Amino acid sequence: MTTSGAAAAAADPVRLRPLAASWRALLTVVLAGLFLAGTLVGDDPWWPFGPWRMFSTATRPGGAVVAMSIQARTAEDPRWRPAPLDQTTVGLTRAEVEGRIPQIVTDPARLGTLAASHRRLRPQDPAWTGVRLVRRAAVLDGRSPTGEIRETVLAEWTSGAGRP
Repeated sequence: MTTSGAAAAAADPVRLRPLAASWRALLTVVLAGLFLAGTLVGDDPWWPFGPWRMFSTATRPGGAVVAMSIQARTAEDPRWRPAPLDQTTVGLTRAEVEGRIPQIVTDPARLGTLAASHRRLRPQDPAWTGVRLVRRAAVLDGRSPTGEIRETVLAEWTSGAGRP
């Protein structure tokens, strides 16, 4: 094949057979429909066809920025203290705990599993005798923090009050 023949062959479009073109067109229509429906009514469970709520919404200028945390206490120090909510401390990530908030609120004894995990993962630390799930809201005014923090205890577990 000469150089001019190769250039001519490269310029020829590749034609799909009718069946190949049909299923590609159908797939495009179905995906476009899913993305459109997800955009209009979808939420987190629709991912990847719907938006993640955390990226598709904004906090009101006079609202609050909310974060979940846990607090723990020990036999040596009965005061509630902030505790890290991570895999090295309780064996779960913050997102895994936040994804179970409705179940934890319904059954606070589930917090006992965090205490048991903490005991296994960090045997050198004092055992937790209580764990609570706390909603922390940093109040905003004109999109700026006011310094006010509102804490709401959503669930509380103490040893002896349910399964460990």
